[in-house]
Amino acid sequence: MITDQGPVNADQIVWGKRDDRLRPVQKAAWFGAFRSQRAEFSYEITEIEGSLPEALLNSTWFHNGPSGFERGNQRVNHFLDGDGYLCRIAFRDDGRVFFDSRFVQTAEFVQEEQADRFLFRSTFGTRKPQDNLLELYLKNPANVNAVAWGDRLLAMYEAGLPYQVNPHTLDTIGSQNVQGQLVSQSLPKSRWQTLQRFAQGQWATTAHPHGDPVRDRIILWHWAAQLKGLTIDIVEYDRQWQECTRSQFQMPGAMINPHDFALTQTYYVFVENRLTFNPLPFILGRQSPADCLQLQTEQPTRIHLVPRPDGPMAGQPVQIVETSPWFSIHQACAYDQPDESVVVYSAGWPEAGLEQGFLSSWQGYAPDFDVIAPTYLWQTTIQPQQGTVNHQVVLENYCIEYPCCHPQYETQAVRYLYMTYSNRVGESSPPIGYLKVDLHTQKSQIWMEDGLSFTDEPVFVPAGGDEDEGWLVGMVYDHVKERSSLVILNAKDLAAGPVCRLWLNHRLVPGLHGSWVPNYYGPR
Repeated sequence: MITDQGPVNADQIVWGKRDDRLRPVQKAAWFGAFRSQRAEFSYEITEIEGSLPEALLNSTWFHNGPSGFERGNQRVNHFLDGDGYLCRIAFRDDGRVFFDSRFVQTAEFVQEEQADRFLFRSTFGTRKPQDNLLELYLKNPANVNAVAWGDRLLAMYEAGLPYQVNPHTLDTIGSQNVQGQLVSQSLPKSRWQTLQRFAQGQWATTAHPHGDPVRDRIILWHWAAQLKGLTIDIVEYDRQWQECTRSQFQMPGAMINPHDFALTQTYYVFVENRLTFNPLPFILGRQSPADCLQLQTEQPTRIHLVPRPDGPMAGQPVQIVETSPWFSIHQACAYDQPDESVVVYSAGWPEAGLEQGFLSSWQGYAPDFDVIAPTYLWQTTIQPQQGTVNHQVVLENYCIEYPCCHPQYETQAVRYLYMTYSNRVGESSPPIGYLKVDLHTQKSQIWMEDGLSFTDEPVFVPAGGDEDEGWLVGMVYDHVKERSSLVILNAKDLAAGPVCRLWLNHRLVPGLHGSWVPNYYGPR
């Protein structure tokens, strides 16, 4: 980072919380990253630094996130309301690399694109310019995740149904219902029709499926909020998208779905963040659903252990344990131990950060780290037989997000985790690098850019038998160059920096989630 004083170590920046002179510099760069990128691209990447690892040849990386934030003269109230933008980087077997991007053509996107104005209310606060009274239908921007499994690519949003997308062309095919079938998206034609759907409790699909490498399955779950609480259907599919198991459980009193979940060979693990929901302001058109949620900071956080229907505890009741209050965001992985305990690794906010608000902290032009709680890595060890739990931070004062493991080690005991890195002073700030932690030794490796470059979620690409034998892949936005690049780091030696960097011809908005598959979906 360039300032009047010369280069500054990124750990000193921390959103200006250690030096107010640096706040406007980094804040301007971060907010600049959230300008809309409305252009769609298709070209060969030719500016490549370093050598492309052989493990990436004949494979594809997908990514999703909000990218279109305006219609006419109106900007979304919350960046998570932006239209979903799929990116694909395809690594051909001859070493040539291709970039493509498309907006997800949801039913709402098509109508708003034609009208050039917002026609639907959104989950996080964007409203129609006209009267919103009893307008209870919420737009599905399909902007959270891009998941490739079998012959399908899904653009996912946790408050709606996923959209199937052709992985070869990125053309949107249609939405997928809770039975895994392709259906036409029928938008409500009147407020009365919307009210009927709202009263019946509409189903939505998680944006965070997880894979079981042992059984070679993907696990999705669907949820519906009803007066008694949440109903959650959990479905496991093989690679042909044939249903293997389906089970259902209730989360009494819960008003909003968990953001993520984890699984072991024995359990599905759901963390219930304690919230209340006041529907009246939403029904009257005054507030979004997210604004109607209120954290119950005095209530313990609940963890639900749901036995898998073909696991060793099949047929047993759901077990619930409680921890001190915290807010769970993303689950890296979970596994069973020989003593029948369950270990879960998560990213989340500490109890002290809950007073800083909920999703409203992310409103405005871009997420504002003046009001966002710091995110830490947590280890939660549950003893189901005793009903006890031990919950603790793994790396004290390290602010991180998007933790993940080697995909073949999901549901297995892990030694290494990978995640984005913000700082190690315990303050909330944007992600500026990547971190690897050795859970056996508590030692970490960090690679970071300067304070005007920001990192997206990392994806692990396996390259051998060892747990840390592979490559960490992630997108980086460089504010100074006004360009984005895909960096590839050696998972064994993360601190050494990228072994390869692929520069795009343009910038991308910081995204959310994606996936990598050992299949090539680019041009021939």
